[in-house]
Amino acid sequence: MNIYFLTNGLNRTAGTERVIIQLAQKLKNVKIIVPGTTQIAFSGCENLEMISVGIGDFPVSGVFNKIRHRIAYLNKIKKMQLFDANSTVISFAFDLNLLNIFLAKKLAFRPIICEHIEYNYHSGIRSYIRKKAYVQNNVTLVCLTETDKLKFEAENINVVTIPNFITPVDSNYNTELKQIVSIGRLEYQKNFGFLIDAFFVSKIYKSGWRLKIVGEGAEEVELQNKINELKMEEFITIHKFTKEIEKYYSTSSLLCMTSRFEAFPMVLLEALNYGLPVLVTDFPTGAKEILGEGNPQIVKEFDVVSYAKALTYLCSDDSLKLQFSADNLQLVKKYYPKEIVASWEQLINNI
Repeated sequence: MNIYFLTNGLNRTAGTERVIIQLAQKLKNVKIIVPGTTQIAFSGCENLEMISVGIGDFPVSGVFNKIRHRIAYLNKIKKMQLFDANSTVISFAFDLNLLNIFLAKKLAFRPIICEHIEYNYHSGIRSYIRKKAYVQNNVTLVCLTETDKLKFEAENINVVTIPNFITPVDSNYNTELKQIVSIGRLEYQKNFGFLIDAFFVSKIYKSGWRLKIVGEGAEEVELQNKINELKMEEFITIHKFTKEIEKYYSTSSLLCMTSRFEAFPMVLLEALNYGLPVLVTDFPTGAKEILGEGNPQIVKEFDVVSYAKALTYLCSDDSLKLQFSADNLQLVKKYYPKEIVASWEQLINNI
C-alpha cells in the first residue's frame, strides 16, 4: 500500500510542516506530494520521497491566485494519475482536504483528512463548506484534541483524535540561564506584540533577563518598531528561524507562548521535551490538553499586566522553575511516538 501526503510543500518553517515530516519518517511507503519546490525547511529529511507536480509554490496572497493554484494542483494530480483505489491519501489543511475528498470520489479511495487548527478558526462560508464536505460517509477526519472532536461529532462527522508526537531528546535544564525563548511565525495568531509589552511591563530585564523571539513573518517590521519604541533593543531580539532550533531550547530557561489560538502547538511540546518551564496564555485548545486543566503555567487572565506578573513571579523563583521542569518532562512522555504512531497505523490499515 502506498501512502500519499497531500501538502502545500515543506519549505515553510511552521508546526504543521514539522508534524508532516515526523509522521512521514515513522510510517512506511510514504510519498509526499508538493505543488512546487521539494526544498525542506528542516534538517535530517534526506530519506523522504518527494513528488512535485511542477505548478509552483502556493501563493502567499490574492484570493483568486490561491483558487487558481488549487484548481491547477487538482488538475495536475489527476493528469499525473498519482492515486488509485488502493491509495491512502492524507491531507493536512482545509483546502487540501477538499481536494482530497474530491479526488477520492473520482478514484474511489477513502481519504484521511486532518485539521491542524482549532475548530473555531474557520467561520462563515468556510465553516459551512467544511461541514458539508467532511460529513460524507467515506471521509475520516483526524483532529488533535478531544475538545475539537466533540464539536465535529456534533456535526455527525466521522472523527478520531490523534495528537502530535515528539521524539525524546537529552535535556539538561539550567535555572541560571536568564534567557526566555518564544518561537513561531511573526503573525497575528502568535500575538508577539502582547509578549513584548508583558516583558517590558515585568521589568525583569533589569535583573539580567533577555527575550529571544525566533521566527519570520508579516509582522516582523511592526514588532521590531515596537521594540525600538520601548528602547528594548538590548533586551529583546528577533532571530530568523533556523534548522538548528534546538540551540534556542538548550540555552533558555523558560518558553513563553502568548498565542490568540492554537490547535496542538508543537513548540509547546518541544519546550516540554527540553525540560523547560513554560508560561502560556489560556488560548481555547492545546495548552490545557497538553499541560492539564488548572496547570499554573497557564495564565488565565488574558491581559498584559496579569501575564507580566506571572512572568516576574516565575523568573524570580528558581525552585518553582525546577519543579515545573521536572513536571514537564513527565507530562511530555505521553506524547512519545510509540502509541501515537500505532494509532496512525491502525487507522490507515482499517480504512
